[in-house]
Amino acid sequence: MYADAKTESQSIEFIGKRSSDYRNALSHYADAWRPDIACMKRFLQPAQGERILEVGAGNGYFSVAIADCLGPDGLLVASDPSTDQLAGIEAESRHGNIRVVPASADTLAIDFHGFDAIWSRGAIHHVTDKTAAFTRFAELARPGARLAVADVFSGTVLARYFDSFIARSCSTGHEVAFLSREFAESLCALTGWGEPVFHEVVTPWEFKKREDIGCFLQLLFSAKPGYSAEDCLEAADRHLSVSQTTSGWALMWPMTVMTSVRPAHG
Repeated sequence: MYADAKTESQSIEFIGKRSSDYRNALSHYADAWRPDIACMKRFLQPAQGERILEVGAGNGYFSVAIADCLGPDGLLVASDPSTDQLAGIEAESRHGNIRVVPASADTLAIDFHGFDAIWSRGAIHHVTDKTAAFTRFAELARPGARLAVADVFSGTVLARYFDSFIARSCSTGHEVAFLSREFAESLCALTGWGEPVFHEVVTPWEFKKREDIGCFLQLLFSAKPGYSAEDCLEAADRHLSVSQTTSGWALMWPMTVMTSVRPAHG
């Protein structure tokens, strides 16, 4: 969830104001991402009793929903390099089946092996060493395990939005490396994952009023003081799509979901 998975020698992005702004965005507009929960369930397919690793869990928006699907006999390990983001996630699980691990994707130190599935949403583009990360995912997953990565891919409308606006407006900057489909295919082949399948998905981020979209984005990406909610709305309107719905307004958010399976013989 937009977690900064840099190495320990570098600063962690989601701390302090960046982290609190992110939490406030999802607290004030708690229903905005409900369609993304449905998207997660569609591609991850979490089932009762499974053990799932979440990479870049952020403040746990998806963690709680996944843990509910796993039930009391399942386990979700939520990882993120930011302890600010992870704070309180374990207590939010009604089944007591969430464990948090403060670690970046490329240096995951987890004693448990044999995960049934791995999920990451909006985090991989922050990862410095993607080869190390995907190798570690394969080491932690059982043969036949599923991998579902929802992210920004290079060359897409969303990548252009981030590079042209978020990079200059975000209080911590946004210097990242977006995956290309070609490199993702090589990455899976090199690290023990099967041939990936790519799905272009557009989810509507839903709001009651049009101006709420700008306020949400201003908080979500912790805009610098010089960037107003109106600026954030204008950029989203220019690069993406803002539409009126029967119940309010929606920002149409396009992401690429990559799915793969660890070969049963691996």
